[in-house]
Formats: sequence, structure tokens, C-alpha cells
Amino acid sequence: MRNMAMALFALAAMLSFGTGARAAPDECSIRDSALCLAKKDCHWDGSKPGCYPGPAPYIDPCSSHEGEAICASDDTLGCKWTAEAKKCESKTKPSSTN
Repeated sequence: MRNMAMALFALAAMLSFGTGARAAPDECSIRDSALCLAKKDCHWDGSKPGCYPGPAPYIDPCSSHEGEAICASDDTLGCKWTAEAKKCESKTKPSSTN
């Protein structure tokens, strides 16, 4: 009985000391998109759902237009149709793209 009590005490001591040796958790390991976006050093990726460190990669907002007529009629985003690539692109690119 005495040996069992010592073994339980030793087990509890090992478990309590083991938790202090763990590395700090990743700040972006969040499963909620709203909480992830609230962290300035994290971004949410909808294509592979999850919260990731760093800024979100640049995605051209005009790339969602698949037709030339729709692209040409979009004055809000400033889109233009490129005949060579056969896709819609922004007229102006951001100064720093990832």
C-alpha cells in the first residue's frame, strides 16, 4: 500500500513538472475565424480552413470575374481584361504584394 502511494506521488510529480517544459503555444493556433482575424499577426485561409501566422497572401479582387463583359463593366474595383492571359486583373497593383 505504501509503495502504491509513493508511485502515485511520483507519477503526479512527473506530470506536473512535465507541463512546465512545453514550448509556448503558437499564437495563431485558433479554430475560430473571427478570433484569428482579431490577432494582428495572423490570417485566416478559407481555401484550407485554419489560422496561419503572418499576413494573408495578396489575391487580386478582379480575378473573380471570369467574363470579359463583366470585367469591363466593373468600375468599382478598377478591373481590366487582359487578352493575352484571358483573365481579369486590377489596373493598379498594391505597392507590396506577398
